[in-house]
Amino acid sequence: MKKHLLFLPLFFGLIYFSSCSSSDNEAEVTVKTITDTKWVLRTLNDTKIFTPESGKEIYLILEKGSDEANGSGGCNNFFTSYTISGKFIKFGPVASTEMFCQNSMDTEKDFFKALEKTSTFRIKNQFLYLSDVTGVIAKLEAVNLNQN
Repeated sequence: MKKHLLFLPLFFGLIYFSSCSSSDNEAEVTVKTITDTKWVLRTLNDTKIFTPESGKEIYLILEKGSDEANGSGGCNNFFTSYTISGKFIKFGPVASTEMFCQNSMDTEKDFFKALEKTSTFRIKNQFLYLSDVTGVIAKLEAVNLNQN
């Protein structure tokens, strides 16, 4: 009798963890959540990003129902295309306006490069993580969610 009691926690643990596996519906929810949200850059290549005194945040918006994304690099407005398939995301070449901003050009350039290198994404809580083959390259925070 006691031998059977030892296996009971193991049995229930296996049932619990197997019920936590992801489903195909998770990808659909993620795609709906990622679009029409203003994602503000918080970390780029392991460096924290702070909003400059000018107040111009670096952000990304993926338009729902289209393959277009746009935003601000902190100085210039930009646009690109994107495609999503499950956890995979691919951005096209980034095009932007051509203003010069003394203190934000390097970060802007690095952000545009990161978008073009991105291959996967993950949303956890209010954060969007963009990754390439080496790991997370950008962490963005949702500042407004348009839930329809």
